[in-house]
Amino acid sequence: MAYEPCRYAQRWPDLFEPLDDEQKQHVSDALANNRLEGWEPGRDDVSDLVDRELGRIDTAEYIRRTLSKVTGGDPA
Repeated sequence: MAYEPCRYAQRWPDLFEPLDDEQKQHVSDALANNRLEGWEPGRDDVSDLVDRELGRIDTAEYIRRTLSKVTGGDPA
């Protein structure tokens, strides 16, 4: 099945540019699954997911960034 760009890939194509189709699908799936839970990601959220998918950051850093956004600062 060919990758169909999600709304975020259409909104911020530059973020998705370095990903191959399989990686784009992984990021799109993660965004879709979390949207079902009521989350509306912003550009920085999508950028963090892309960075995680590309291996630019590890899972621990992804979690740290996410918690920082939720709590308004670095977690203790």
